[in-house]
Amino acid sequence: MKTAINNKVNYGNWVSDRMMRLFGSASIVLIVVSILSFCPFTFMMNWSEGILWTARILLLIITIVLLIVTAYMGICHYWFSYTGGQISAKVLDYVLEHLEWDGGGTLLDIGCGSGAMTIKAAKKYPKATLTGIDYWGTIWNYAKEQCECNASAEGVKERITFMKGDAASLPFPDQCFDAAVSNFVFHEVKSQPDKRLVVKEALRTVKKGGVFAFHDLFLLENVYGDMKEFVEELKAEGISEITFVESRNENFIPGILKVPSMLGKIGLIYGRK
Repeated sequence: MKTAINNKVNYGNWVSDRMMRLFGSASIVLIVVSILSFCPFTFMMNWSEGILWTARILLLIITIVLLIVTAYMGICHYWFSYTGGQISAKVLDYVLEHLEWDGGGTLLDIGCGSGAMTIKAAKKYPKATLTGIDYWGTIWNYAKEQCECNASAEGVKERITFMKGDAASLPFPDQCFDAAVSNFVFHEVKSQPDKRLVVKEALRTVKKGGVFAFHDLFLLENVYGDMKEFVEELKAEGISEITFVESRNENFIPGILKVPSMLGKIGLIYGRK
């Protein structure tokens, strides 16, 4: 059953409206140019017959490819929508399901975006105090004000603090949170090329005995290397319990999203420090 979303809430979409407008506009432009290439009054008519037809064929191929990509992105936009396929919400639920926590104490959401994960956690753990941190910016169209409005609309604003910060250098002392979560963030951190260090920075803020659940493109070997090796490295550095799962294989994720550019490389590490 689909969960109703408060009409005052705006969690955005992992395939943003801006991205869809960009693909749509580019598709329209290429369609128009392709049509004009067959008209006798275009500047292309000064070209030789061979060059002209080569240009027409290339335009048609590029236009068809872009239309296919645009259609695919539109399908993904539907599946990720909180009022459509709701995969984004299901992914967040999946992360929180692996957080073995009773909800007593404090929780940090690293890369909170529009506040969706932080707010879900606040509703799941009514006794917890939560902090959502994000660098925000223009790429994802998320903002602190948006997070606060969403939290207010969901009735959990009093227990959440949203703040700006860098996941590579979190503005918190060691071992200050009882729990920490993150979803699709670490690989996006521009200030630290070694994404393993971003994970370790997140773990630094968790209390000894505290819990964590981090979701990211952990199966990208050029970013994280061998995850089994990384897990063993974290154990050697003092993490008492840690498990890695290839969440891309979960049944709630439709096959059309299990491509490398979408959810085909996702994994989850969770456990206890």
